[in-house]
Amino acid sequence: MADSKANADKEALEAWYKPLMDQVVKEMIRIKAVGGVAVQASPAWMVPHDILIAKVWGMDNEADFVWTISVDKLIADYVAGSLAKSPREVARHFSLKWQMDADRIASLETVKAPVASAENSMQAYAKKLIRYAETLYDLAERDDAWQELQPLVD
Repeated sequence: MADSKANADKEALEAWYKPLMDQVVKEMIRIKAVGGVAVQASPAWMVPHDILIAKVWGMDNEADFVWTISVDKLIADYVAGSLAKSPREVARHFSLKWQMDADRIASLETVKAPVASAENSMQAYAKKLIRYAETLYDLAERDDAWQELQPLVD
């Protein structure tokens, strides 16, 4: 019975991250973040159904990869693989980057948007980025999160 639950859990996890990985690959090809005849991706770390950090590379050059992060089923961001040695380091990087992006957006408050709703939208986006950055930072600082969740990825 325990084996069937474990298999069901693994299948549910794969049903979540495999389609997301397909989207990530398509987006990285579309924006030309990776190139080559064929592109591959591998999940590196995840909080099931919330956050996925993955590596994406062209088949002809696996060493030249990008780290991607997806949050809330959205492809949120990517950086060159050389910027971090591990998923945990890249999580810290994205956390800092998103905080800085949110600060830049918030500083635009002094420049009035042509439409009030655009300004409200930008402020809401900045707040969302801050929430994501803080959550990711908290996760990056928790040793147990990296020890427990890393084995979920094959």
